[in-house]
Amino acid sequence: MLLAISKYNDQKIFWALAAVCIFFFGLATILYNPLPALVPIALISAVLVITRPIILFYVFFFLLPFSVEIYLPNGLGTDLPSEPIMLLLTGICIVLFFKNIKRIDKQTFVHPITLVLIFHIFWIALTSLYSTNMMFSIKFLLAKFWYVLPFYFLPLILLKSFDQFRNVFKFLSIGLFISIAYVMARHAGVGFSFDGINDAVKPIYRNHVNYGIMLISFLPFMWFLYKSSQSFKWIKTLGIVILLIAIYLTYTRAAQLAVVLSIGIYFVIKWRLAKIAVLASLAVIIMLISFLAINNNYLDMAPDYNKAVEHKKFDNLMEATYKMEDISTVERFYRWVAGFYMIKEKPMTGFGPATFYSEYKSHTVTSYKTYVSDNPEKSGIHNYYLMTAVEQGIPGLIIFLLLALLPIFYGEMAYHHTQDSSKKALIMAAIICFALIDIVILINDLLEADKVGPFFFLSAAIITFFYVESKKAVKEAE
Repeated sequence: MLLAISKYNDQKIFWALAAVCIFFFGLATILYNPLPALVPIALISAVLVITRPIILFYVFFFLLPFSVEIYLPNGLGTDLPSEPIMLLLTGICIVLFFKNIKRIDKQTFVHPITLVLIFHIFWIALTSLYSTNMMFSIKFLLAKFWYVLPFYFLPLILLKSFDQFRNVFKFLSIGLFISIAYVMARHAGVGFSFDGINDAVKPIYRNHVNYGIMLISFLPFMWFLYKSSQSFKWIKTLGIVILLIAIYLTYTRAAQLAVVLSIGIYFVIKWRLAKIAVLASLAVIIMLISFLAINNNYLDMAPDYNKAVEHKKFDNLMEATYKMEDISTVERFYRWVAGFYMIKEKPMTGFGPATFYSEYKSHTVTSYKTYVSDNPEKSGIHNYYLMTAVEQGIPGLIIFLLLALLPIFYGEMAYHHTQDSSKKALIMAAIICFALIDIVILINDLLEADKVGPFFFLSAAIITFFYVESKKAVKEAE
């Protein structure tokens, strides 16, 4: 049977499995029962793991927009179908690594981005040993593996050509635009209102922020698909227009700002200004933090408890944001202030990965308290860098900053070393996507979300792959 399947090309196998997956995952969503989802997972395991593991990679990205949070007994939860497929891809990565260890391009595995990523994982493991809740930290460490292995290391082992990288985004685009049509149809039913967007995105997106960040993560790759081929230009142009409209209708401030920033990032890379831009950004952040810390100036900026409220109209929300009267903005400051006190208490190893929620309330400052500070949804600090410093100490923050910045620097070099215009477009898209996520996680901690993390690590893998390829091409030319 497996030999018979292997005779069909990748696209036929993909569409046959995609149809089966959509049916059973749709059934699981309608019934709010994860059991039907096990049928296609078992089928995929039996067919693809042995015959065409690359198809499983394509299937994951096609289905990613439809992944649904399922809450299980005993307070556990999972994302279906994404998490089970991520676990399968993790296993495939390990098997392929040892199976092809002599044929793997060693340069990609000793590249500075790879080495920093490995050290990042090592430091998470080390700080887990000093954690205030080791069980939470070990779970975080394991979850990190099934993001890093499938989306950074597996592409470096499995994807061998430009066309295979492009296929990932082709299949992703089909699934994503189907999900956009679903959200827009539901949103239209409530007149595209600001207070209706959160209900419109459910159940396939957690909230409008999760939806918005996925859209802006894909936007650079939609531009890449437009630039990399002359075929179906009008469809791709329409796709970009639909994406921009959808991003606006998310009413997510970070996503809307990211559209403008993406243009700025493009010219920064084009004009070789990445190092200057990063150093200037870091200098501004350091000066701002220093100003707030000196003589406890941050206390003078504490908001009026009675004015910090939730807003029902988007224009009111934007006005309230810069006046420090929007409750989500003020609540972030409440948690950030607590975070700085936590760093001061445990600066070297932190409190342990995934422990912020269980530890932060005893470090808060009451003058920043809001109506939602009880935090019944158990959300995090809403700043991934600060969260890393709190949970992994200052060394952990430095390691993560290297991980967040090195792909931008090496991506810029890869872009200017590469001659092929289509490959340059892919490298540029990866840099913009990676940099936008770097910026977005200044006000969110969604890097371990299934609709964000894969973009981050896959973008880093693309940069590493094409940097190594471009260096080889330069040497051959010399």
